[in-house]
Amino acid sequence: MILWCAILLIFLRIICRIQQDLDRMNAPLQPKLLSAFLHSNEIARLRDPDLNAARGLPASIYTDYDFFALEQKHLFPDVWVGIGFDIDVPLAGDAVPLEVGGLPLILCRDNEDRIQVLHNVCRHRATLVLESEKSGLKHFKCPYHGWVYDLDGRLLATPFWDGTSSAKRCPVAADSASLVPVRSGVWNHIVFVNLSGMASSLETYLADMQNELGHFDLESMELAHTESWEFDANWKLVMENWEVYHHVWVHQGVFDQMSEEVDMQTGNPCTDMIASNNCLMLRPNDFRKTSARPSSGLLPSMPHKKDAKDINKRSSIANAILPNVTASMGAMEFAPAVYTPIAPDKTLAKMAWFVPQGILGFEKYQPEVDKILERWLGPDRSITGRRGIRAQDHHCMELQQKARNSPVADDVRFSRTWESNVRYFQDWLVK
Repeated sequence: MILWCAILLIFLRIICRIQQDLDRMNAPLQPKLLSAFLHSNEIARLRDPDLNAARGLPASIYTDYDFFALEQKHLFPDVWVGIGFDIDVPLAGDAVPLEVGGLPLILCRDNEDRIQVLHNVCRHRATLVLESEKSGLKHFKCPYHGWVYDLDGRLLATPFWDGTSSAKRCPVAADSASLVPVRSGVWNHIVFVNLSGMASSLETYLADMQNELGHFDLESMELAHTESWEFDANWKLVMENWEVYHHVWVHQGVFDQMSEEVDMQTGNPCTDMIASNNCLMLRPNDFRKTSARPSSGLLPSMPHKKDAKDINKRSSIANAILPNVTASMGAMEFAPAVYTPIAPDKTLAKMAWFVPQGILGFEKYQPEVDKILERWLGPDRSITGRRGIRAQDHHCMELQQKARNSPVADDVRFSRTWESNVRYFQDWLVK
């Protein structure tokens, strides 16, 4: 009997050890402190006053799953992040499920024609309320026990909660059991959220960008096209692309002359690389001899607000709103994009193109609209085509991601002439 008890005890210990190992394998990544990934010496060399002597973040920051978890827990919730566009839900009753920072959310347009962002979690037993994109909804209904919510998240019904169809005998208070709203706002068609609710107002967060582009009437522009691509690179490499040094090598067929990027006599770039608070900008300067916004002249130019005071001021042609939104400007198109991190080596790009009113639906203008889209997406409008600006950029980011599997990628440097924005973003990240 003693022998059997000993054998049973050993067996139970083995089972317990196996279960502990399985629990560790299946446990979610536990974010560590930044100091677990970056030594103070690495941060110091990133911030070297001489940009040519500075060194970039180590490769693991782009490949490590624990660092990715750290960003999801401590970066994205505390700032304003882009999640999509208002045209994703163009009509009342339209709703889209999505995930931001690992959290399931609902983007919808309610019955009052307002954009709403809600936590996609039923207040009864924590089930996803919305499983797939829907149109024409009057309300949300949980698929588990049929709880019903208005499109603004307010609890409407809890059928048979107390055994009766109306559940009036033991009602659930709507003020404590409605879908939880997410702090959100819309800026020029881009929907932003602040998951923690602790960031400054969206107006304050975007103040620099609004000052740069506020004279344009971007809200009045109409959707011409949308495209979504997944590519195999870390989301941060998008924000590090905010320089023009790469143009003639990456964007062949679009930017072909180095003389369009730098003054050959002085060596000064024809674009000012500007970083301010949460924004990165590329603004043409007096050295530029050709327009950075090519136009055939057949389409109307970008619309301006009626009360705009300086509509002819020089403004940025390419903008990034940290951490994950870009807002590029053509001669007549507004081309924002939202980049959603999926994994350390995978990112989803949601892209949209807006044009001035009075263009869409007219056959004579369609060839010009097609030219705009071809410049951005290539003739086949495919990420694999590698002929449009976005496909070329994303391909180069994939090459950078693969290179970061090498320890040699820990020694990344910056050009004082071109890449101040790149260092600015990396420093913004670790702050």
